[in-house]
Amino acid sequence: MEKFDVAVVGARCAGASLAMQLARQGLNVCLVDKVRFPADKASTHLFTPSGTAVLERLGVLDDVVDAGATPLRTMRLRSNDVSVTTRPDPEVIGVMLGMRRETFDPILLEHVARTGAEIRTGCRVDGVLTDKGRVVGLETQSGPIHAELVVGADGQHSRIAEHVGAREYLTIPGSYMPVWSFYEGANPPYDLVMGRVGEGNGIALPLDNGVYIAMLGTPMHKADAFLADRYTNFDAALTRWPEMAEAVAGATRRGPLRILRRWHGYFRTAAGPGWVLVGDAGHFKDPAPGQGMADAFRQSESLAARIVAGLGGDTIDTELLDWWRWRDLDAVEMYWAASTLGELTNPAAVTDAAFRTLGKSDVALERMLQAILPRTVKPRGAVRLRDASRLAAYVAAAVVRHPSQLAPTINAARWQVRQITRLALAHPGHWLGARRYRELPVLPPRQGMPDVFEPEFSVPEAG
Repeated sequence: MEKFDVAVVGARCAGASLAMQLARQGLNVCLVDKVRFPADKASTHLFTPSGTAVLERLGVLDDVVDAGATPLRTMRLRSNDVSVTTRPDPEVIGVMLGMRRETFDPILLEHVARTGAEIRTGCRVDGVLTDKGRVVGLETQSGPIHAELVVGADGQHSRIAEHVGAREYLTIPGSYMPVWSFYEGANPPYDLVMGRVGEGNGIALPLDNGVYIAMLGTPMHKADAFLADRYTNFDAALTRWPEMAEAVAGATRRGPLRILRRWHGYFRTAAGPGWVLVGDAGHFKDPAPGQGMADAFRQSESLAARIVAGLGGDTIDTELLDWWRWRDLDAVEMYWAASTLGELTNPAAVTDAAFRTLGKSDVALERMLQAILPRTVKPRGAVRLRDASRLAAYVAAAVVRHPSQLAPTINAARWQVRQITRLALAHPGHWLGARRYRELPVLPPRQGMPDVFEPEFSVPEAG
């Protein structure tokens, strides 16, 4: 019988980095993934500073840079006709990089292999093994794998989360459909472009080995119309972003458009007897700020210490319960901030005013970047009273000039009040929210796993 200390399902950012850290601490680890690498992956391909800081501590960052990751030194933030250009100080903000996942993921796996952890790619997980109310291993296509702890790091459509009955809470529906394209021969005037134009949001950046990505979001209620002539509509939307249009002028599209047709934001129950979820398997937020990979690394670093302590001291349930609460404390404010950044129902009066505020104050801009990139400032602490007053004045002036913006602005304010109230009451620091973390949930009655999961993104035929 094969027996490991930890079996990790999912060999990308969260799972691979966790397996590497656990194996370095002397644990016997098996890392499993249904995919054979390299493989494409729905991603902004943006490594924000809170993530690169972890990669540096893990000794991976130098290899990533040597493999051609592009340093991102200049930023262009845009809201319609309002733009802000900045060159973040790396001593304050940290290192930002662009690299395709098909380049990065094998690098990370190579570091895992050096630790002696067992890696099984191309291995499908069909379910979990249980004994007396605890998860004690995995059912895989190649046979059972027994482990003291099973980690689900298998993404948004996590089979582990499904099988252990991990419940979702604080869900937020996705308001837009991300569509992205890769280009060769691009000449971007700025390294990182982010923001909002018209009814859509966007992000674009250079990646490794001369590849450029442009990702645009179109409102969900217009998704079918967009997809009816996706290439024409995507190219037309791209021309409304001056920085992106200039970058890809004369460039060649590489492969078909990629589409994330459906998504939503969520927290999931993070731990239970013999199992824990990390990365997108346990929490997913609006991709607008491009923090997914950084979140995975932050979580894996914190979780690794808890697992080592728990398995070594026979206190694993307590450690997992405490880690679940830490994860939510770490994520909840940025969850709100990300949904605010990505929400397409925010009227131009609000988004334009916010960008004007940033353009008028270097301090406000730096604090906003610190909140989003290295996450050294909490989102609620990023806006000073002076900046809030300036923002309100800009919004009021815009509504006076364009009365049609009044109703959408009021609706946006009501949405914010509802979201903030809901998140505040469920906050782990609030007595109502704290009830969630009193004890680990019990396993549900054993059920068969579904045979088909919705793919995380589609790659339609070109044309």
